[in-house]
Amino acid sequence: MSEGDSFRVLLVEDSPLDAKLVTSLLEAVPSPQFRVHRAEQLRTAVELLSKQPFDVVLLDLMMPDCNGLEGLERLSAYTTDLPVIVLTGVTDEGVALEALRRGAEDYLVKDVAISDSLLVRSIRYSVERKRAELEIRRLNTELEERVARRTAQLRASEERYRNVVEGQTELIVRWLPDGTHTFVNEAYCRYFNKTSEDLLGKSFFPWMSSDDERAALQNRVASITVEHPVAHGEHKGVGLDGETRWQRWTERGIFDETGKLIELQSVGQDVTEQKLTEGALRRAERLASIGTMAAGIAHEINNPIAAALNAAEAAMRFKDDPEAKHLLERCLDNVVRSAHRCRLIVENVLKFARQEPTERSLVDINSVVRDAKVSALPHAERENATIDLQLANDLPPVWINELEIEQVLTNLIDNASRSAEGPIQVIVRTARIKEGIRISVADNGPGMDVEQRQRAFDPFYSTRQKQGGTGLGLSIAHGIVQSHGGKIEIAGEPGQGTTIIVDLPIQSEDAKID
Repeated sequence: MSEGDSFRVLLVEDSPLDAKLVTSLLEAVPSPQFRVHRAEQLRTAVELLSKQPFDVVLLDLMMPDCNGLEGLERLSAYTTDLPVIVLTGVTDEGVALEALRRGAEDYLVKDVAISDSLLVRSIRYSVERKRAELEIRRLNTELEERVARRTAQLRASEERYRNVVEGQTELIVRWLPDGTHTFVNEAYCRYFNKTSEDLLGKSFFPWMSSDDERAALQNRVASITVEHPVAHGEHKGVGLDGETRWQRWTERGIFDETGKLIELQSVGQDVTEQKLTEGALRRAERLASIGTMAAGIAHEINNPIAAALNAAEAAMRFKDDPEAKHLLERCLDNVVRSAHRCRLIVENVLKFARQEPTERSLVDINSVVRDAKVSALPHAERENATIDLQLANDLPPVWINELEIEQVLTNLIDNASRSAEGPIQVIVRTARIKEGIRISVADNGPGMDVEQRQRAFDPFYSTRQKQGGTGLGLSIAHGIVQSHGGKIEIAGEPGQGTTIIVDLPIQSEDAKID
C-alpha cells in the first residue's frame, strides 16, 4: 500500500460510464482512500505502469486495442508483482476461471449488483495475497542464496576430506573374537607405530581408550552372524604421532563349518579429519535443508489460498442469485479470513526466523478445530476424503497461539486425508482429560509400523516422499505442541489406521470464554 492508508488504483476502462461507476464507488469509501488513475487503452496502461507505481490494476477485458484475455496476457509482463482484478461486463464463468488460471487475482462483473464493499474487499484481498506471495518469494530467494553459499563451502570441505582419505592406505587386520591379532599389514603397523612382532598373538583390547569403546566393539562382534556377516563401526586408538585418532572399521566374520565365529577381518581408515570437520558439515547440511523448509512454508500458505479460491469460486457461482446474499457474504468473509491467515503465517515465519515468541490467548479449541477443517477441506475433497467432527461440549479454553495450533491440526487432517488412495474417512475428536484438552485425528488408512511411528517426528522423514511430502509437517507440529506445554503421540498398527493424539494444558479448571 502507498502513503498513509490509501491504494493507488490503475483502472483500465474505455467506457466513461463504467469508469465513472467504479470511481464513484471507490471514492465513496471513507477508509481506505483510493486514488484512481484511468487508462482508456491498454497501451496507455502500459505507459503508466512503466512511469509510476500502483497497488492494484482493475482491467476491463473489452478494450479498443485488445479483446478478451489478450489484455491480461499483455499486461502480465508489467504486473508480475502487481495484483490484477478483472472488472468486466462479460458474465461467463468459463472466462472467469480462465482469467484466474492466467494470473488474475479476482473476477468481478460490472452490473447493478456490484457494491463498494464487494469491490473494496476484492482489492484488499488481492493486494494482501500478492504481498504474501512476494514475501515468500523474497524469503525463498534469500534462503536459496544462503544455501548456495554454504553448499559451495560444503563441497570445498568434502574435497579436502577426500584428498586426506585418498592419500592414505587402508588398515587391514585379522583377529580372534578375544582381540588377538593373527595378521596385520604394513599400513596398520605404521599407523599404530608397532612392528608385526609387537602385535601378532597379542590382543588390542588394552589399547582401546575406554571401557565403553571395548563394549561397543564387543557388541558389534556379537551382532555378526552367518546371515549378517558384516558390521560397521568407529573407535578411537593411538596413532603414529601418539595422539588419539578416530578410525572407521568394517568387520567381516569368518565361520567354521558349524557356523561358529572363529575369526574376523577388519578394514579401517583414518577419519580424524572428518570428525574434526563434522560440526561444520552438519551446519552446512542444515542450511542445505532450508529449501525443503521453504517447501513446508509454501505448503502452509497453500491451505488458506486453496480455501480462499474455493470460497471465491463458490461466490462466482452464486453471484447472480438474489437469494444467495448470505452465502456470498460468508464466501467473501472466508476469502478475507484466508488472506489474513496468509499474512499471519508470513509474520510467524519472520518471528520464527528472529526467534520471537508468538502471542497467545484463551481460545475455544472446538472453534480452532472447525477452522482447521475449513482450511483442509479443499485438499481432502481432491483426495476423496471426508472429514467428520465429534466435538465435546463445555470444554474449558486453552492458552494457545490460535494460528499455530490451527496449522498443526490442518496439517494432521491433511496428512490423514492423503494416507491412502481411495476413500478415506478422517474423524477429529475433542475431549476433556485430567491433564487438559485432548484432540485426536484418526483415519482408516494403512496405519504405521513401529519404525514409522518412532521416526514420524524426525525432521525431513516422510512416508510420502514420492508424492512430494517434505517430512517437515509432523516435526514442526511436534515443536509447536511442545512449546505450548503439550504433547503429541501416534497410535495405531499396520492395517488398522492411524490416530494422532494432541494433549494441551488448560489455563485453569474453571476458565470460561466470554
